[in-house]
Amino acid sequence: MFYNARQDLDYALAFTELYKSESNPALREAKCLAMQVPYVLTPISEDELIVGCMKHGFVGFSPQYGGSYTYYYWDDRVADALEQVKNTVDSAYVEKVEEMRAFWRVENTEAKVKERFAEKYHKKIEYGLYYYAVCRIAGMNVDLDMLVHEGLPGLRERNAAFREKNGDSAFYQALDLSLDVIADACRSYAQNAQKLLEDDGLSEQRRKDLTEIRSNFTQIADGKPRTFKEALQLIWIYAVCSDLMNFGRLDVTLADFYVHDIDSGVMDEEEAIRWLSSFYRAIIRVSKVHDSRIIIGGMGRKNPEAADRLAFALIETSKRVMDVVPQLTLRYYKGMNEELMVKTLENIEAGAVYPIVYSDETIVPSMQKTYGISREEACKWVPLGCGEYIMEGCGAATPNTGVTLAQALDVVLHEGYNSFDGRLEVPGMRSISEYKTFDELFEAYSDMMRPACEEEAYHEQLNYQVAGEEAAYLHLSLLTHDCVEKGEGIFSGGCRYLCATSEIFGLITCADSLAAIKKCVYEDQLFTLEELVKMCDANFEGYEKEREALLNAPKYGNDDDYADDVAIRVFNNISELHDEAGKKTNLYRYNIVSVNNSGSAERGKVTSATPDGRKRGEPLSNGNSPSIGADKNGLTATLNSMRKIDPARHVGVVHNIRFNKDMLHNNFDKVKMLLEIFYENNGVQTNLSSIGKDDLEQAMIHPERYRNLLVRIGGFSARFVELDPIVQHELLLRTTVEEF
Repeated sequence: MFYNARQDLDYALAFTELYKSESNPALREAKCLAMQVPYVLTPISEDELIVGCMKHGFVGFSPQYGGSYTYYYWDDRVADALEQVKNTVDSAYVEKVEEMRAFWRVENTEAKVKERFAEKYHKKIEYGLYYYAVCRIAGMNVDLDMLVHEGLPGLRERNAAFREKNGDSAFYQALDLSLDVIADACRSYAQNAQKLLEDDGLSEQRRKDLTEIRSNFTQIADGKPRTFKEALQLIWIYAVCSDLMNFGRLDVTLADFYVHDIDSGVMDEEEAIRWLSSFYRAIIRVSKVHDSRIIIGGMGRKNPEAADRLAFALIETSKRVMDVVPQLTLRYYKGMNEELMVKTLENIEAGAVYPIVYSDETIVPSMQKTYGISREEACKWVPLGCGEYIMEGCGAATPNTGVTLAQALDVVLHEGYNSFDGRLEVPGMRSISEYKTFDELFEAYSDMMRPACEEEAYHEQLNYQVAGEEAAYLHLSLLTHDCVEKGEGIFSGGCRYLCATSEIFGLITCADSLAAIKKCVYEDQLFTLEELVKMCDANFEGYEKEREALLNAPKYGNDDDYADDVAIRVFNNISELHDEAGKKTNLYRYNIVSVNNSGSAERGKVTSATPDGRKRGEPLSNGNSPSIGADKNGLTATLNSMRKIDPARHVGVVHNIRFNKDMLHNNFDKVKMLLEIFYENNGVQTNLSSIGKDDLEQAMIHPERYRNLLVRIGGFSARFVELDPIVQHELLLRTTVEEF
């Protein structure tokens, strides 16, 4: 979204000169933010209650905008804008723009990461077979509780106290300037509201709303929030100015404000939901479907009764707004208010895809073990982005790398070559005829993955290193313990738990393939490994009988220990490899996640036929869910397989469960009981939906009739009709629970 080409070019030129004028990274960031924020914030629209939206230009500062981070630059957009204005500007102006283009092509942070990576590994960063890289700082969860209870003045006082303790520095000076940016944004919006109030044609309701908007901004610019609406607005404007799009345990953060205002008559529940709906729509306008998390429930809440009251309002708002964001997430634990789970399932039954449910009973002790922390601190975990775990207010865990295990196995079976496109991926691999036992084959697969994982870990560490050199990430550092306390930016020594995550694709496809090899090749000796590879290369054409044997081999998702044990072995192995690789860097932890999003279909499209019987180009397994059509023993068996994976081996998995509408309605209490048993017995997470297969089929034929059909992909949700056809097909093929 741009004002016009010339205006945006002028801004980009001015931003560039300001950037060049300041060498200190923290002060440079503060000054750049002071220029950027007023330019990119959009005016109040006619339907807004919670106000603020940011447009992005050609060049700027952001933790994660557009897949890049810190100082981003879009050369193609500059080129387009220059083309639009070339007949209205002189040659000197064109020359200035071209000089700016040359500067940012190498100065933007993504380019710096790629250059440093190439220096070490003598190759480009590519979206490749084993590993990919997206330069970004994703999914931050800062201490919003501190924000609303201290307000901007309290953050200034806190900053001053530690400046006095540690000595003055550019970092502390920059923090104060960054707070000025947010306060100025609040004053600007207060003035915007005042100007709109001068319109005599306003409705009575809109006049009342604009008066409240003006009052909210006036208060939070220079004081602490006093009301629920003021606190909610402060959270949002802070998020917009910092490009922060995860909201943590909002029921905890805002509980006191909500209960006070309801009980004192400042507002009623309907009024609260009206403003929460505006908050939701503000998130929708920004449209960061891979983030936008709001967390409710969970252990360790300071006032669970008050928090639950707000949680019910948040669930109801999700039901009424019914969109792909925000990703409302319930942290389940035994003994919580039972109605939260009831309302969750009622939302699912009504066609919503939220709340997503995670189990504190499983995850809290797992985080204790994974992070080496107390139970009290482990209760501060939150899922971010697509489902990775992070410690709220004191951690980072950006997912910038990934491996496709099904493709990795293909490379082993083809002696170092990727059979899909014939590329040599790993020189010098042994002939498959040498693998006389299943264990020998598995060890070859593991050995091949080890250097790839080390390369990934270096890239993660490099991302953080360059980020810390480029900026202090002031707005994130202000609300991340221990940055202000140490006088260091979040990525230059301030962050308590600086972790990273690697995304695992095709996990179960790989596991099922290995189980099929173990059973059909090494145990039953139906054919040799060489013959199996020929079958896969032929996409099983002419090998229908052999393919049937592979399809009938044990599969994960049926509570079959044979298949499940292979899946556990694959999972533990890739987890151990990443852990080993992470220890060779300065990362606190390097963990794996298996959330996948649309990647299971997209990566399946470029993956050859696999030994589990899957054909070339078909979707890979999604997250930790069974391969498509492989779960044949019912929901209970599937859940039993899922809970066998050690939850301390990862920091995020996705389990997709789609119910037939009538089935869920007719077995509501039974489904609720089964899920609760799962959550209380090593179950981690469920993405629940209630959509008939016939609805999906009809939506593909008549998309105009199903514009609002919501589906859960993996780590995010979407409108079904807006998805790529290959992703639609993958969703259509997923198992629907038809009976209990």
